[in-house]
Amino acid sequence: MNLSSSRHRPTVAVIDLAIISKNFNRLKKTVSPEAFVCPMVKANAYGHGAVAIAMRLRREGAKHLGVALIEEAIELRLNGDNGSILQFGLFDPFGAEAMIQNRVTPTLSSRDALETWISAAEKEKSAGRLKNPLSLHLELNTGMNRLGVAMSEVPSIAKRIAEISTSSSKLIHLEGLATHLADGDDFGIAGGRSDEQLRRFRQAEKEIRAAGLSDFYLHLANSSATRALGSKTKLAASLNAEYTDLGIRPGIALYGIEPEAKIGDELGLKPALRWLSRIVLIQDVRQGERVSYGGRWQAARDSRVGVIPCGYADGYRRGINAHGQASIIVGGRRVPVLGTICMDYFMCDLTEVQSAQVGDVATLIGSVTSEGSSAVISVTAGELADLAQTIPYEIFTGISDRVPRLYVDDEVSVGVTSIQ
Repeated sequence: MNLSSSRHRPTVAVIDLAIISKNFNRLKKTVSPEAFVCPMVKANAYGHGAVAIAMRLRREGAKHLGVALIEEAIELRLNGDNGSILQFGLFDPFGAEAMIQNRVTPTLSSRDALETWISAAEKEKSAGRLKNPLSLHLELNTGMNRLGVAMSEVPSIAKRIAEISTSSSKLIHLEGLATHLADGDDFGIAGGRSDEQLRRFRQAEKEIRAAGLSDFYLHLANSSATRALGSKTKLAASLNAEYTDLGIRPGIALYGIEPEAKIGDELGLKPALRWLSRIVLIQDVRQGERVSYGGRWQAARDSRVGVIPCGYADGYRRGINAHGQASIIVGGRRVPVLGTICMDYFMCDLTEVQSAQVGDVATLIGSVTSEGSSAVISVTAGELADLAQTIPYEIFTGISDRVPRLYVDDEVSVGVTSIQ
């Protein structure tokens, strides 16, 4: 793999689209074929590149994609995506107009949002542009206490949607009912927080159906809950009507990482991203000399210090080595990261890898087979997250635009242009 082709710096994030495909298909199997499946590609597909990931997911049959921002949906449209896109967030009248123009479906979290959407539909109707009712999903606040309609408001909002949906104008259409789990890890466990949220969700569903609404999707399972649906120890062996109609919105699991920062195992999920660079300079540092800002690392012996062209402006955060415990892989073995991470560079100790040369690959996230054995050495996003006292989500989404995304398909480089 040529990390420097058409680039002036060898630092790249390599994403294997074949792994994305496999992860997606394994996640889909956790629910019935009729259930709602909406993989999340918000935040630049969790740092993996929204356009390329969306293209691959559509190829694998994804009917719906989820974003957080209207701008994220527009980016997909500008790159050729013509499928269903759901926006999970707030919006104003201008945002409503943008969503209508770009055929984006909102998830509504309040009465005000519903009225804004109805007003936008009325405007489209009066202008002669409304060919079909505008779809919407209704998000309920069942316990996350972030976004969503309060349980006490469900009957009146359901009545309002039903009135507009069944009137002669037929301005809007309820396509889905959603909520967000605060602790999806306990999904399927009686008496857990998710169990209580599901109970409230089912009650709201009954109230909405009682208002005369039907034929809408149900979805609430995030990555944790989706993994629970596919777990051998929780639900997979005894799925029943309580769960089979529920849809999923996998996020971090799609990219191969558990929310708990462990590599997926029971579903066979694998990380799709490797973060690679190369050694650009090797310095001989004498015993007693210090390295990087503040001199936090002092050589206890004569040392070979490698310079890696990646820093906190690229997303390799200063906190990763705050306690001097970070490492990368060079020459089939782990080597320590030295001292303070700089904006554009960090240093590593190559003293024990005397064969290391300028130009050798440095693995910041990924797996490498150890030299002279079949052992696999890995540095995971979860490990970096633990060192930086954060979560893998922040590591992935923090890989900045300065780092080119290089796409491969089972290690074969592919070009990504637009969504077909």
